[in-house]
Amino acid sequence: MKKITVILADDHPALRQGIKTMLEMEGDLKVIDEASDGQEALAKVRELKPDVLVLDVSMPNMSGLDVIRTLAQEETPTRVLALSAYDDENFIIEMVEAGAAGYLLKREALETIVEAVRGVAAGETGWFSDAIIEKMARRPLQERSVEQQLTSREREILHFLALGWTNNQIGSEMGISERTVRYHLRNIYDKIGANSRGAAIAWAIRHGFGKKQEM
Repeated sequence: MKKITVILADDHPALRQGIKTMLEMEGDLKVIDEASDGQEALAKVRELKPDVLVLDVSMPNMSGLDVIRTLAQEETPTRVLALSAYDDENFIIEMVEAGAAGYLLKREALETIVEAVRGVAAGETGWFSDAIIEKMARRPLQERSVEQQLTSREREILHFLALGWTNNQIGSEMGISERTVRYHLRNIYDKIGANSRGAAIAWAIRHGFGKKQEM
């Protein structure tokens, strides 16, 4: 069985070691390298092309946000799971729109980080700490007129999108084809002004779609 390869990027050695130990206890995960600053993380991803980069958002020399933006510009296949002590909603949205597949707080249980690494490697998006989802859902809705343009089916899809479901999972749950899901997503993107899946996920979470079933 091919293992999921991971690079850990964080400027706190003790935290890196804790995550590494937990990941390598799993038979399907392998930490192939570590980095202590942003530039080092970027160089190692370019060289080793891991499946997943677990990335601290605040590091010396180059921020996590700049690392993600650079990898996105280079169309690097490595998926990024952001890890941070900060729960500022605007910054989280910025990270997701830049290309992060998930954003976990450092106080998350190590078991949750393991699950998120597997999910991100499998192509899933929307891996967020519950505390982040709750906080974003409490934000005032400043785009109510946009939200009112959405059909009940589009709102249902946004709910599943905010949960990090794939198009296949959404289609299976709703009893529609993946092609139909993609059709609805195009319409959703147009209505909410999103230019990527990450931007749509950030919008959905900001508007509370991941908290409760919004129909």
